[in-house]
Amino acid sequence: MLARLRRITRDGRWIPEIDSLRFIAIFSVFLFHLHWELLLRSGYTIPVQPRYSWLAYLLGQGNRGVPLFFVISGFILGLPFARQWLQEGRAVSLGKYFLRRVTRLEPPYIASYLFAIMLFGIFTHGAGITHLYLEHVGAGIVYANNLIFGASNPANPVTWSLEIEIQFYILAPVFALLFRIRNDAFRRCLMVFLIAACGAAQVVFLRDNGVAQRSIAYYAQYFLAGFLLADLYLLNLKDHSAGWWDGIAVVGWCIYFAVPTSAWTQSLFPFLLLVLCAAALCSRYLRFFFSNQAIAVVGGMCYSIYLLHFLLIAAFFKVTRRLIIPGDYLASLLVQILFTGVPVLLLCAVFYTCVERVFMDPTWPAKFWKRLSGRQRLQPVPIEEREQES
Repeated sequence: MLARLRRITRDGRWIPEIDSLRFIAIFSVFLFHLHWELLLRSGYTIPVQPRYSWLAYLLGQGNRGVPLFFVISGFILGLPFARQWLQEGRAVSLGKYFLRRVTRLEPPYIASYLFAIMLFGIFTHGAGITHLYLEHVGAGIVYANNLIFGASNPANPVTWSLEIEIQFYILAPVFALLFRIRNDAFRRCLMVFLIAACGAAQVVFLRDNGVAQRSIAYYAQYFLAGFLLADLYLLNLKDHSAGWWDGIAVVGWCIYFAVPTSAWTQSLFPFLLLVLCAAALCSRYLRFFFSNQAIAVVGGMCYSIYLLHFLLIAAFFKVTRRLIIPGDYLASLLVQILFTGVPVLLLCAVFYTCVERVFMDPTWPAKFWKRLSGRQRLQPVPIEEREQES
């Protein structure tokens, strides 16, 4: 059952630890939005009792799952280029690379926007589908809402990060030129310098630029951290395991979600996430969690969950907010996790199975074209049938 739900990769290589990292990223984002939906849109004043303040604080930092997604993307897209240049592997075909991005990501992405329009139209009785709303939808479908409007897309606010991902997909072959540097020490030192320089430059020059802060110009260091992780994984970490990585992971995750946000976290967090991802691949005891197939399979659904969770939480909350227990933050949160969170995740799993996973198959365009053009292989007629017809 789990094997049938596992994400499909083009080359057949599957690293469960990476999908488990996706699990951490998507659930931190999911709980972040559920937490703020409860506090801001319930219609009640829900005080956070002092004994629960630490929980509310951690959930309020859940949007830090997005930079983790960026590091994972850098790692996944960097691996084929790293294999080509560092291990003399198969050359990456840029044509197939870009075609794969389009055929894999575009259909579920467009489907999510169509779903958003339908859902918004139902809840606003059509009045909300204004010209401006459709402009945002059009800009979002071509990944340009951030650049045109410099603000979240009202049709689906979470897609701001997917527009940044697309910018990275386009630039990844340029970033991959770093792997052509043969000297390991120099190549890695250069990557470390670029990560630090990007973070520092953004703090100094881009702090007040809203458009830049919603572009790869503000997040390049996270993708570069993923590239550096791919380098280290292939040449040093692939078969490495040690117990001290477990201690680093426990302390590192606490720091990542507990440190207050500041301008300089843009410079420091890429390095911390690099270490945490490496720990997921190399730990001895926590690896039982990161290599767990059930967790990895759910993490593999992260794209579907990310596309739909915000919309579905808002839709379910119109009903489930009646179940809120005013005056008790934890009880209200648990009720929302049960009656909003669980159904939303189940619907996202259905979308993953029926839509996204279909387009994970790299041969689906050829299969679709054959079916559309009617070029099905003719089946030979058995001899017995031909003799009967004659």
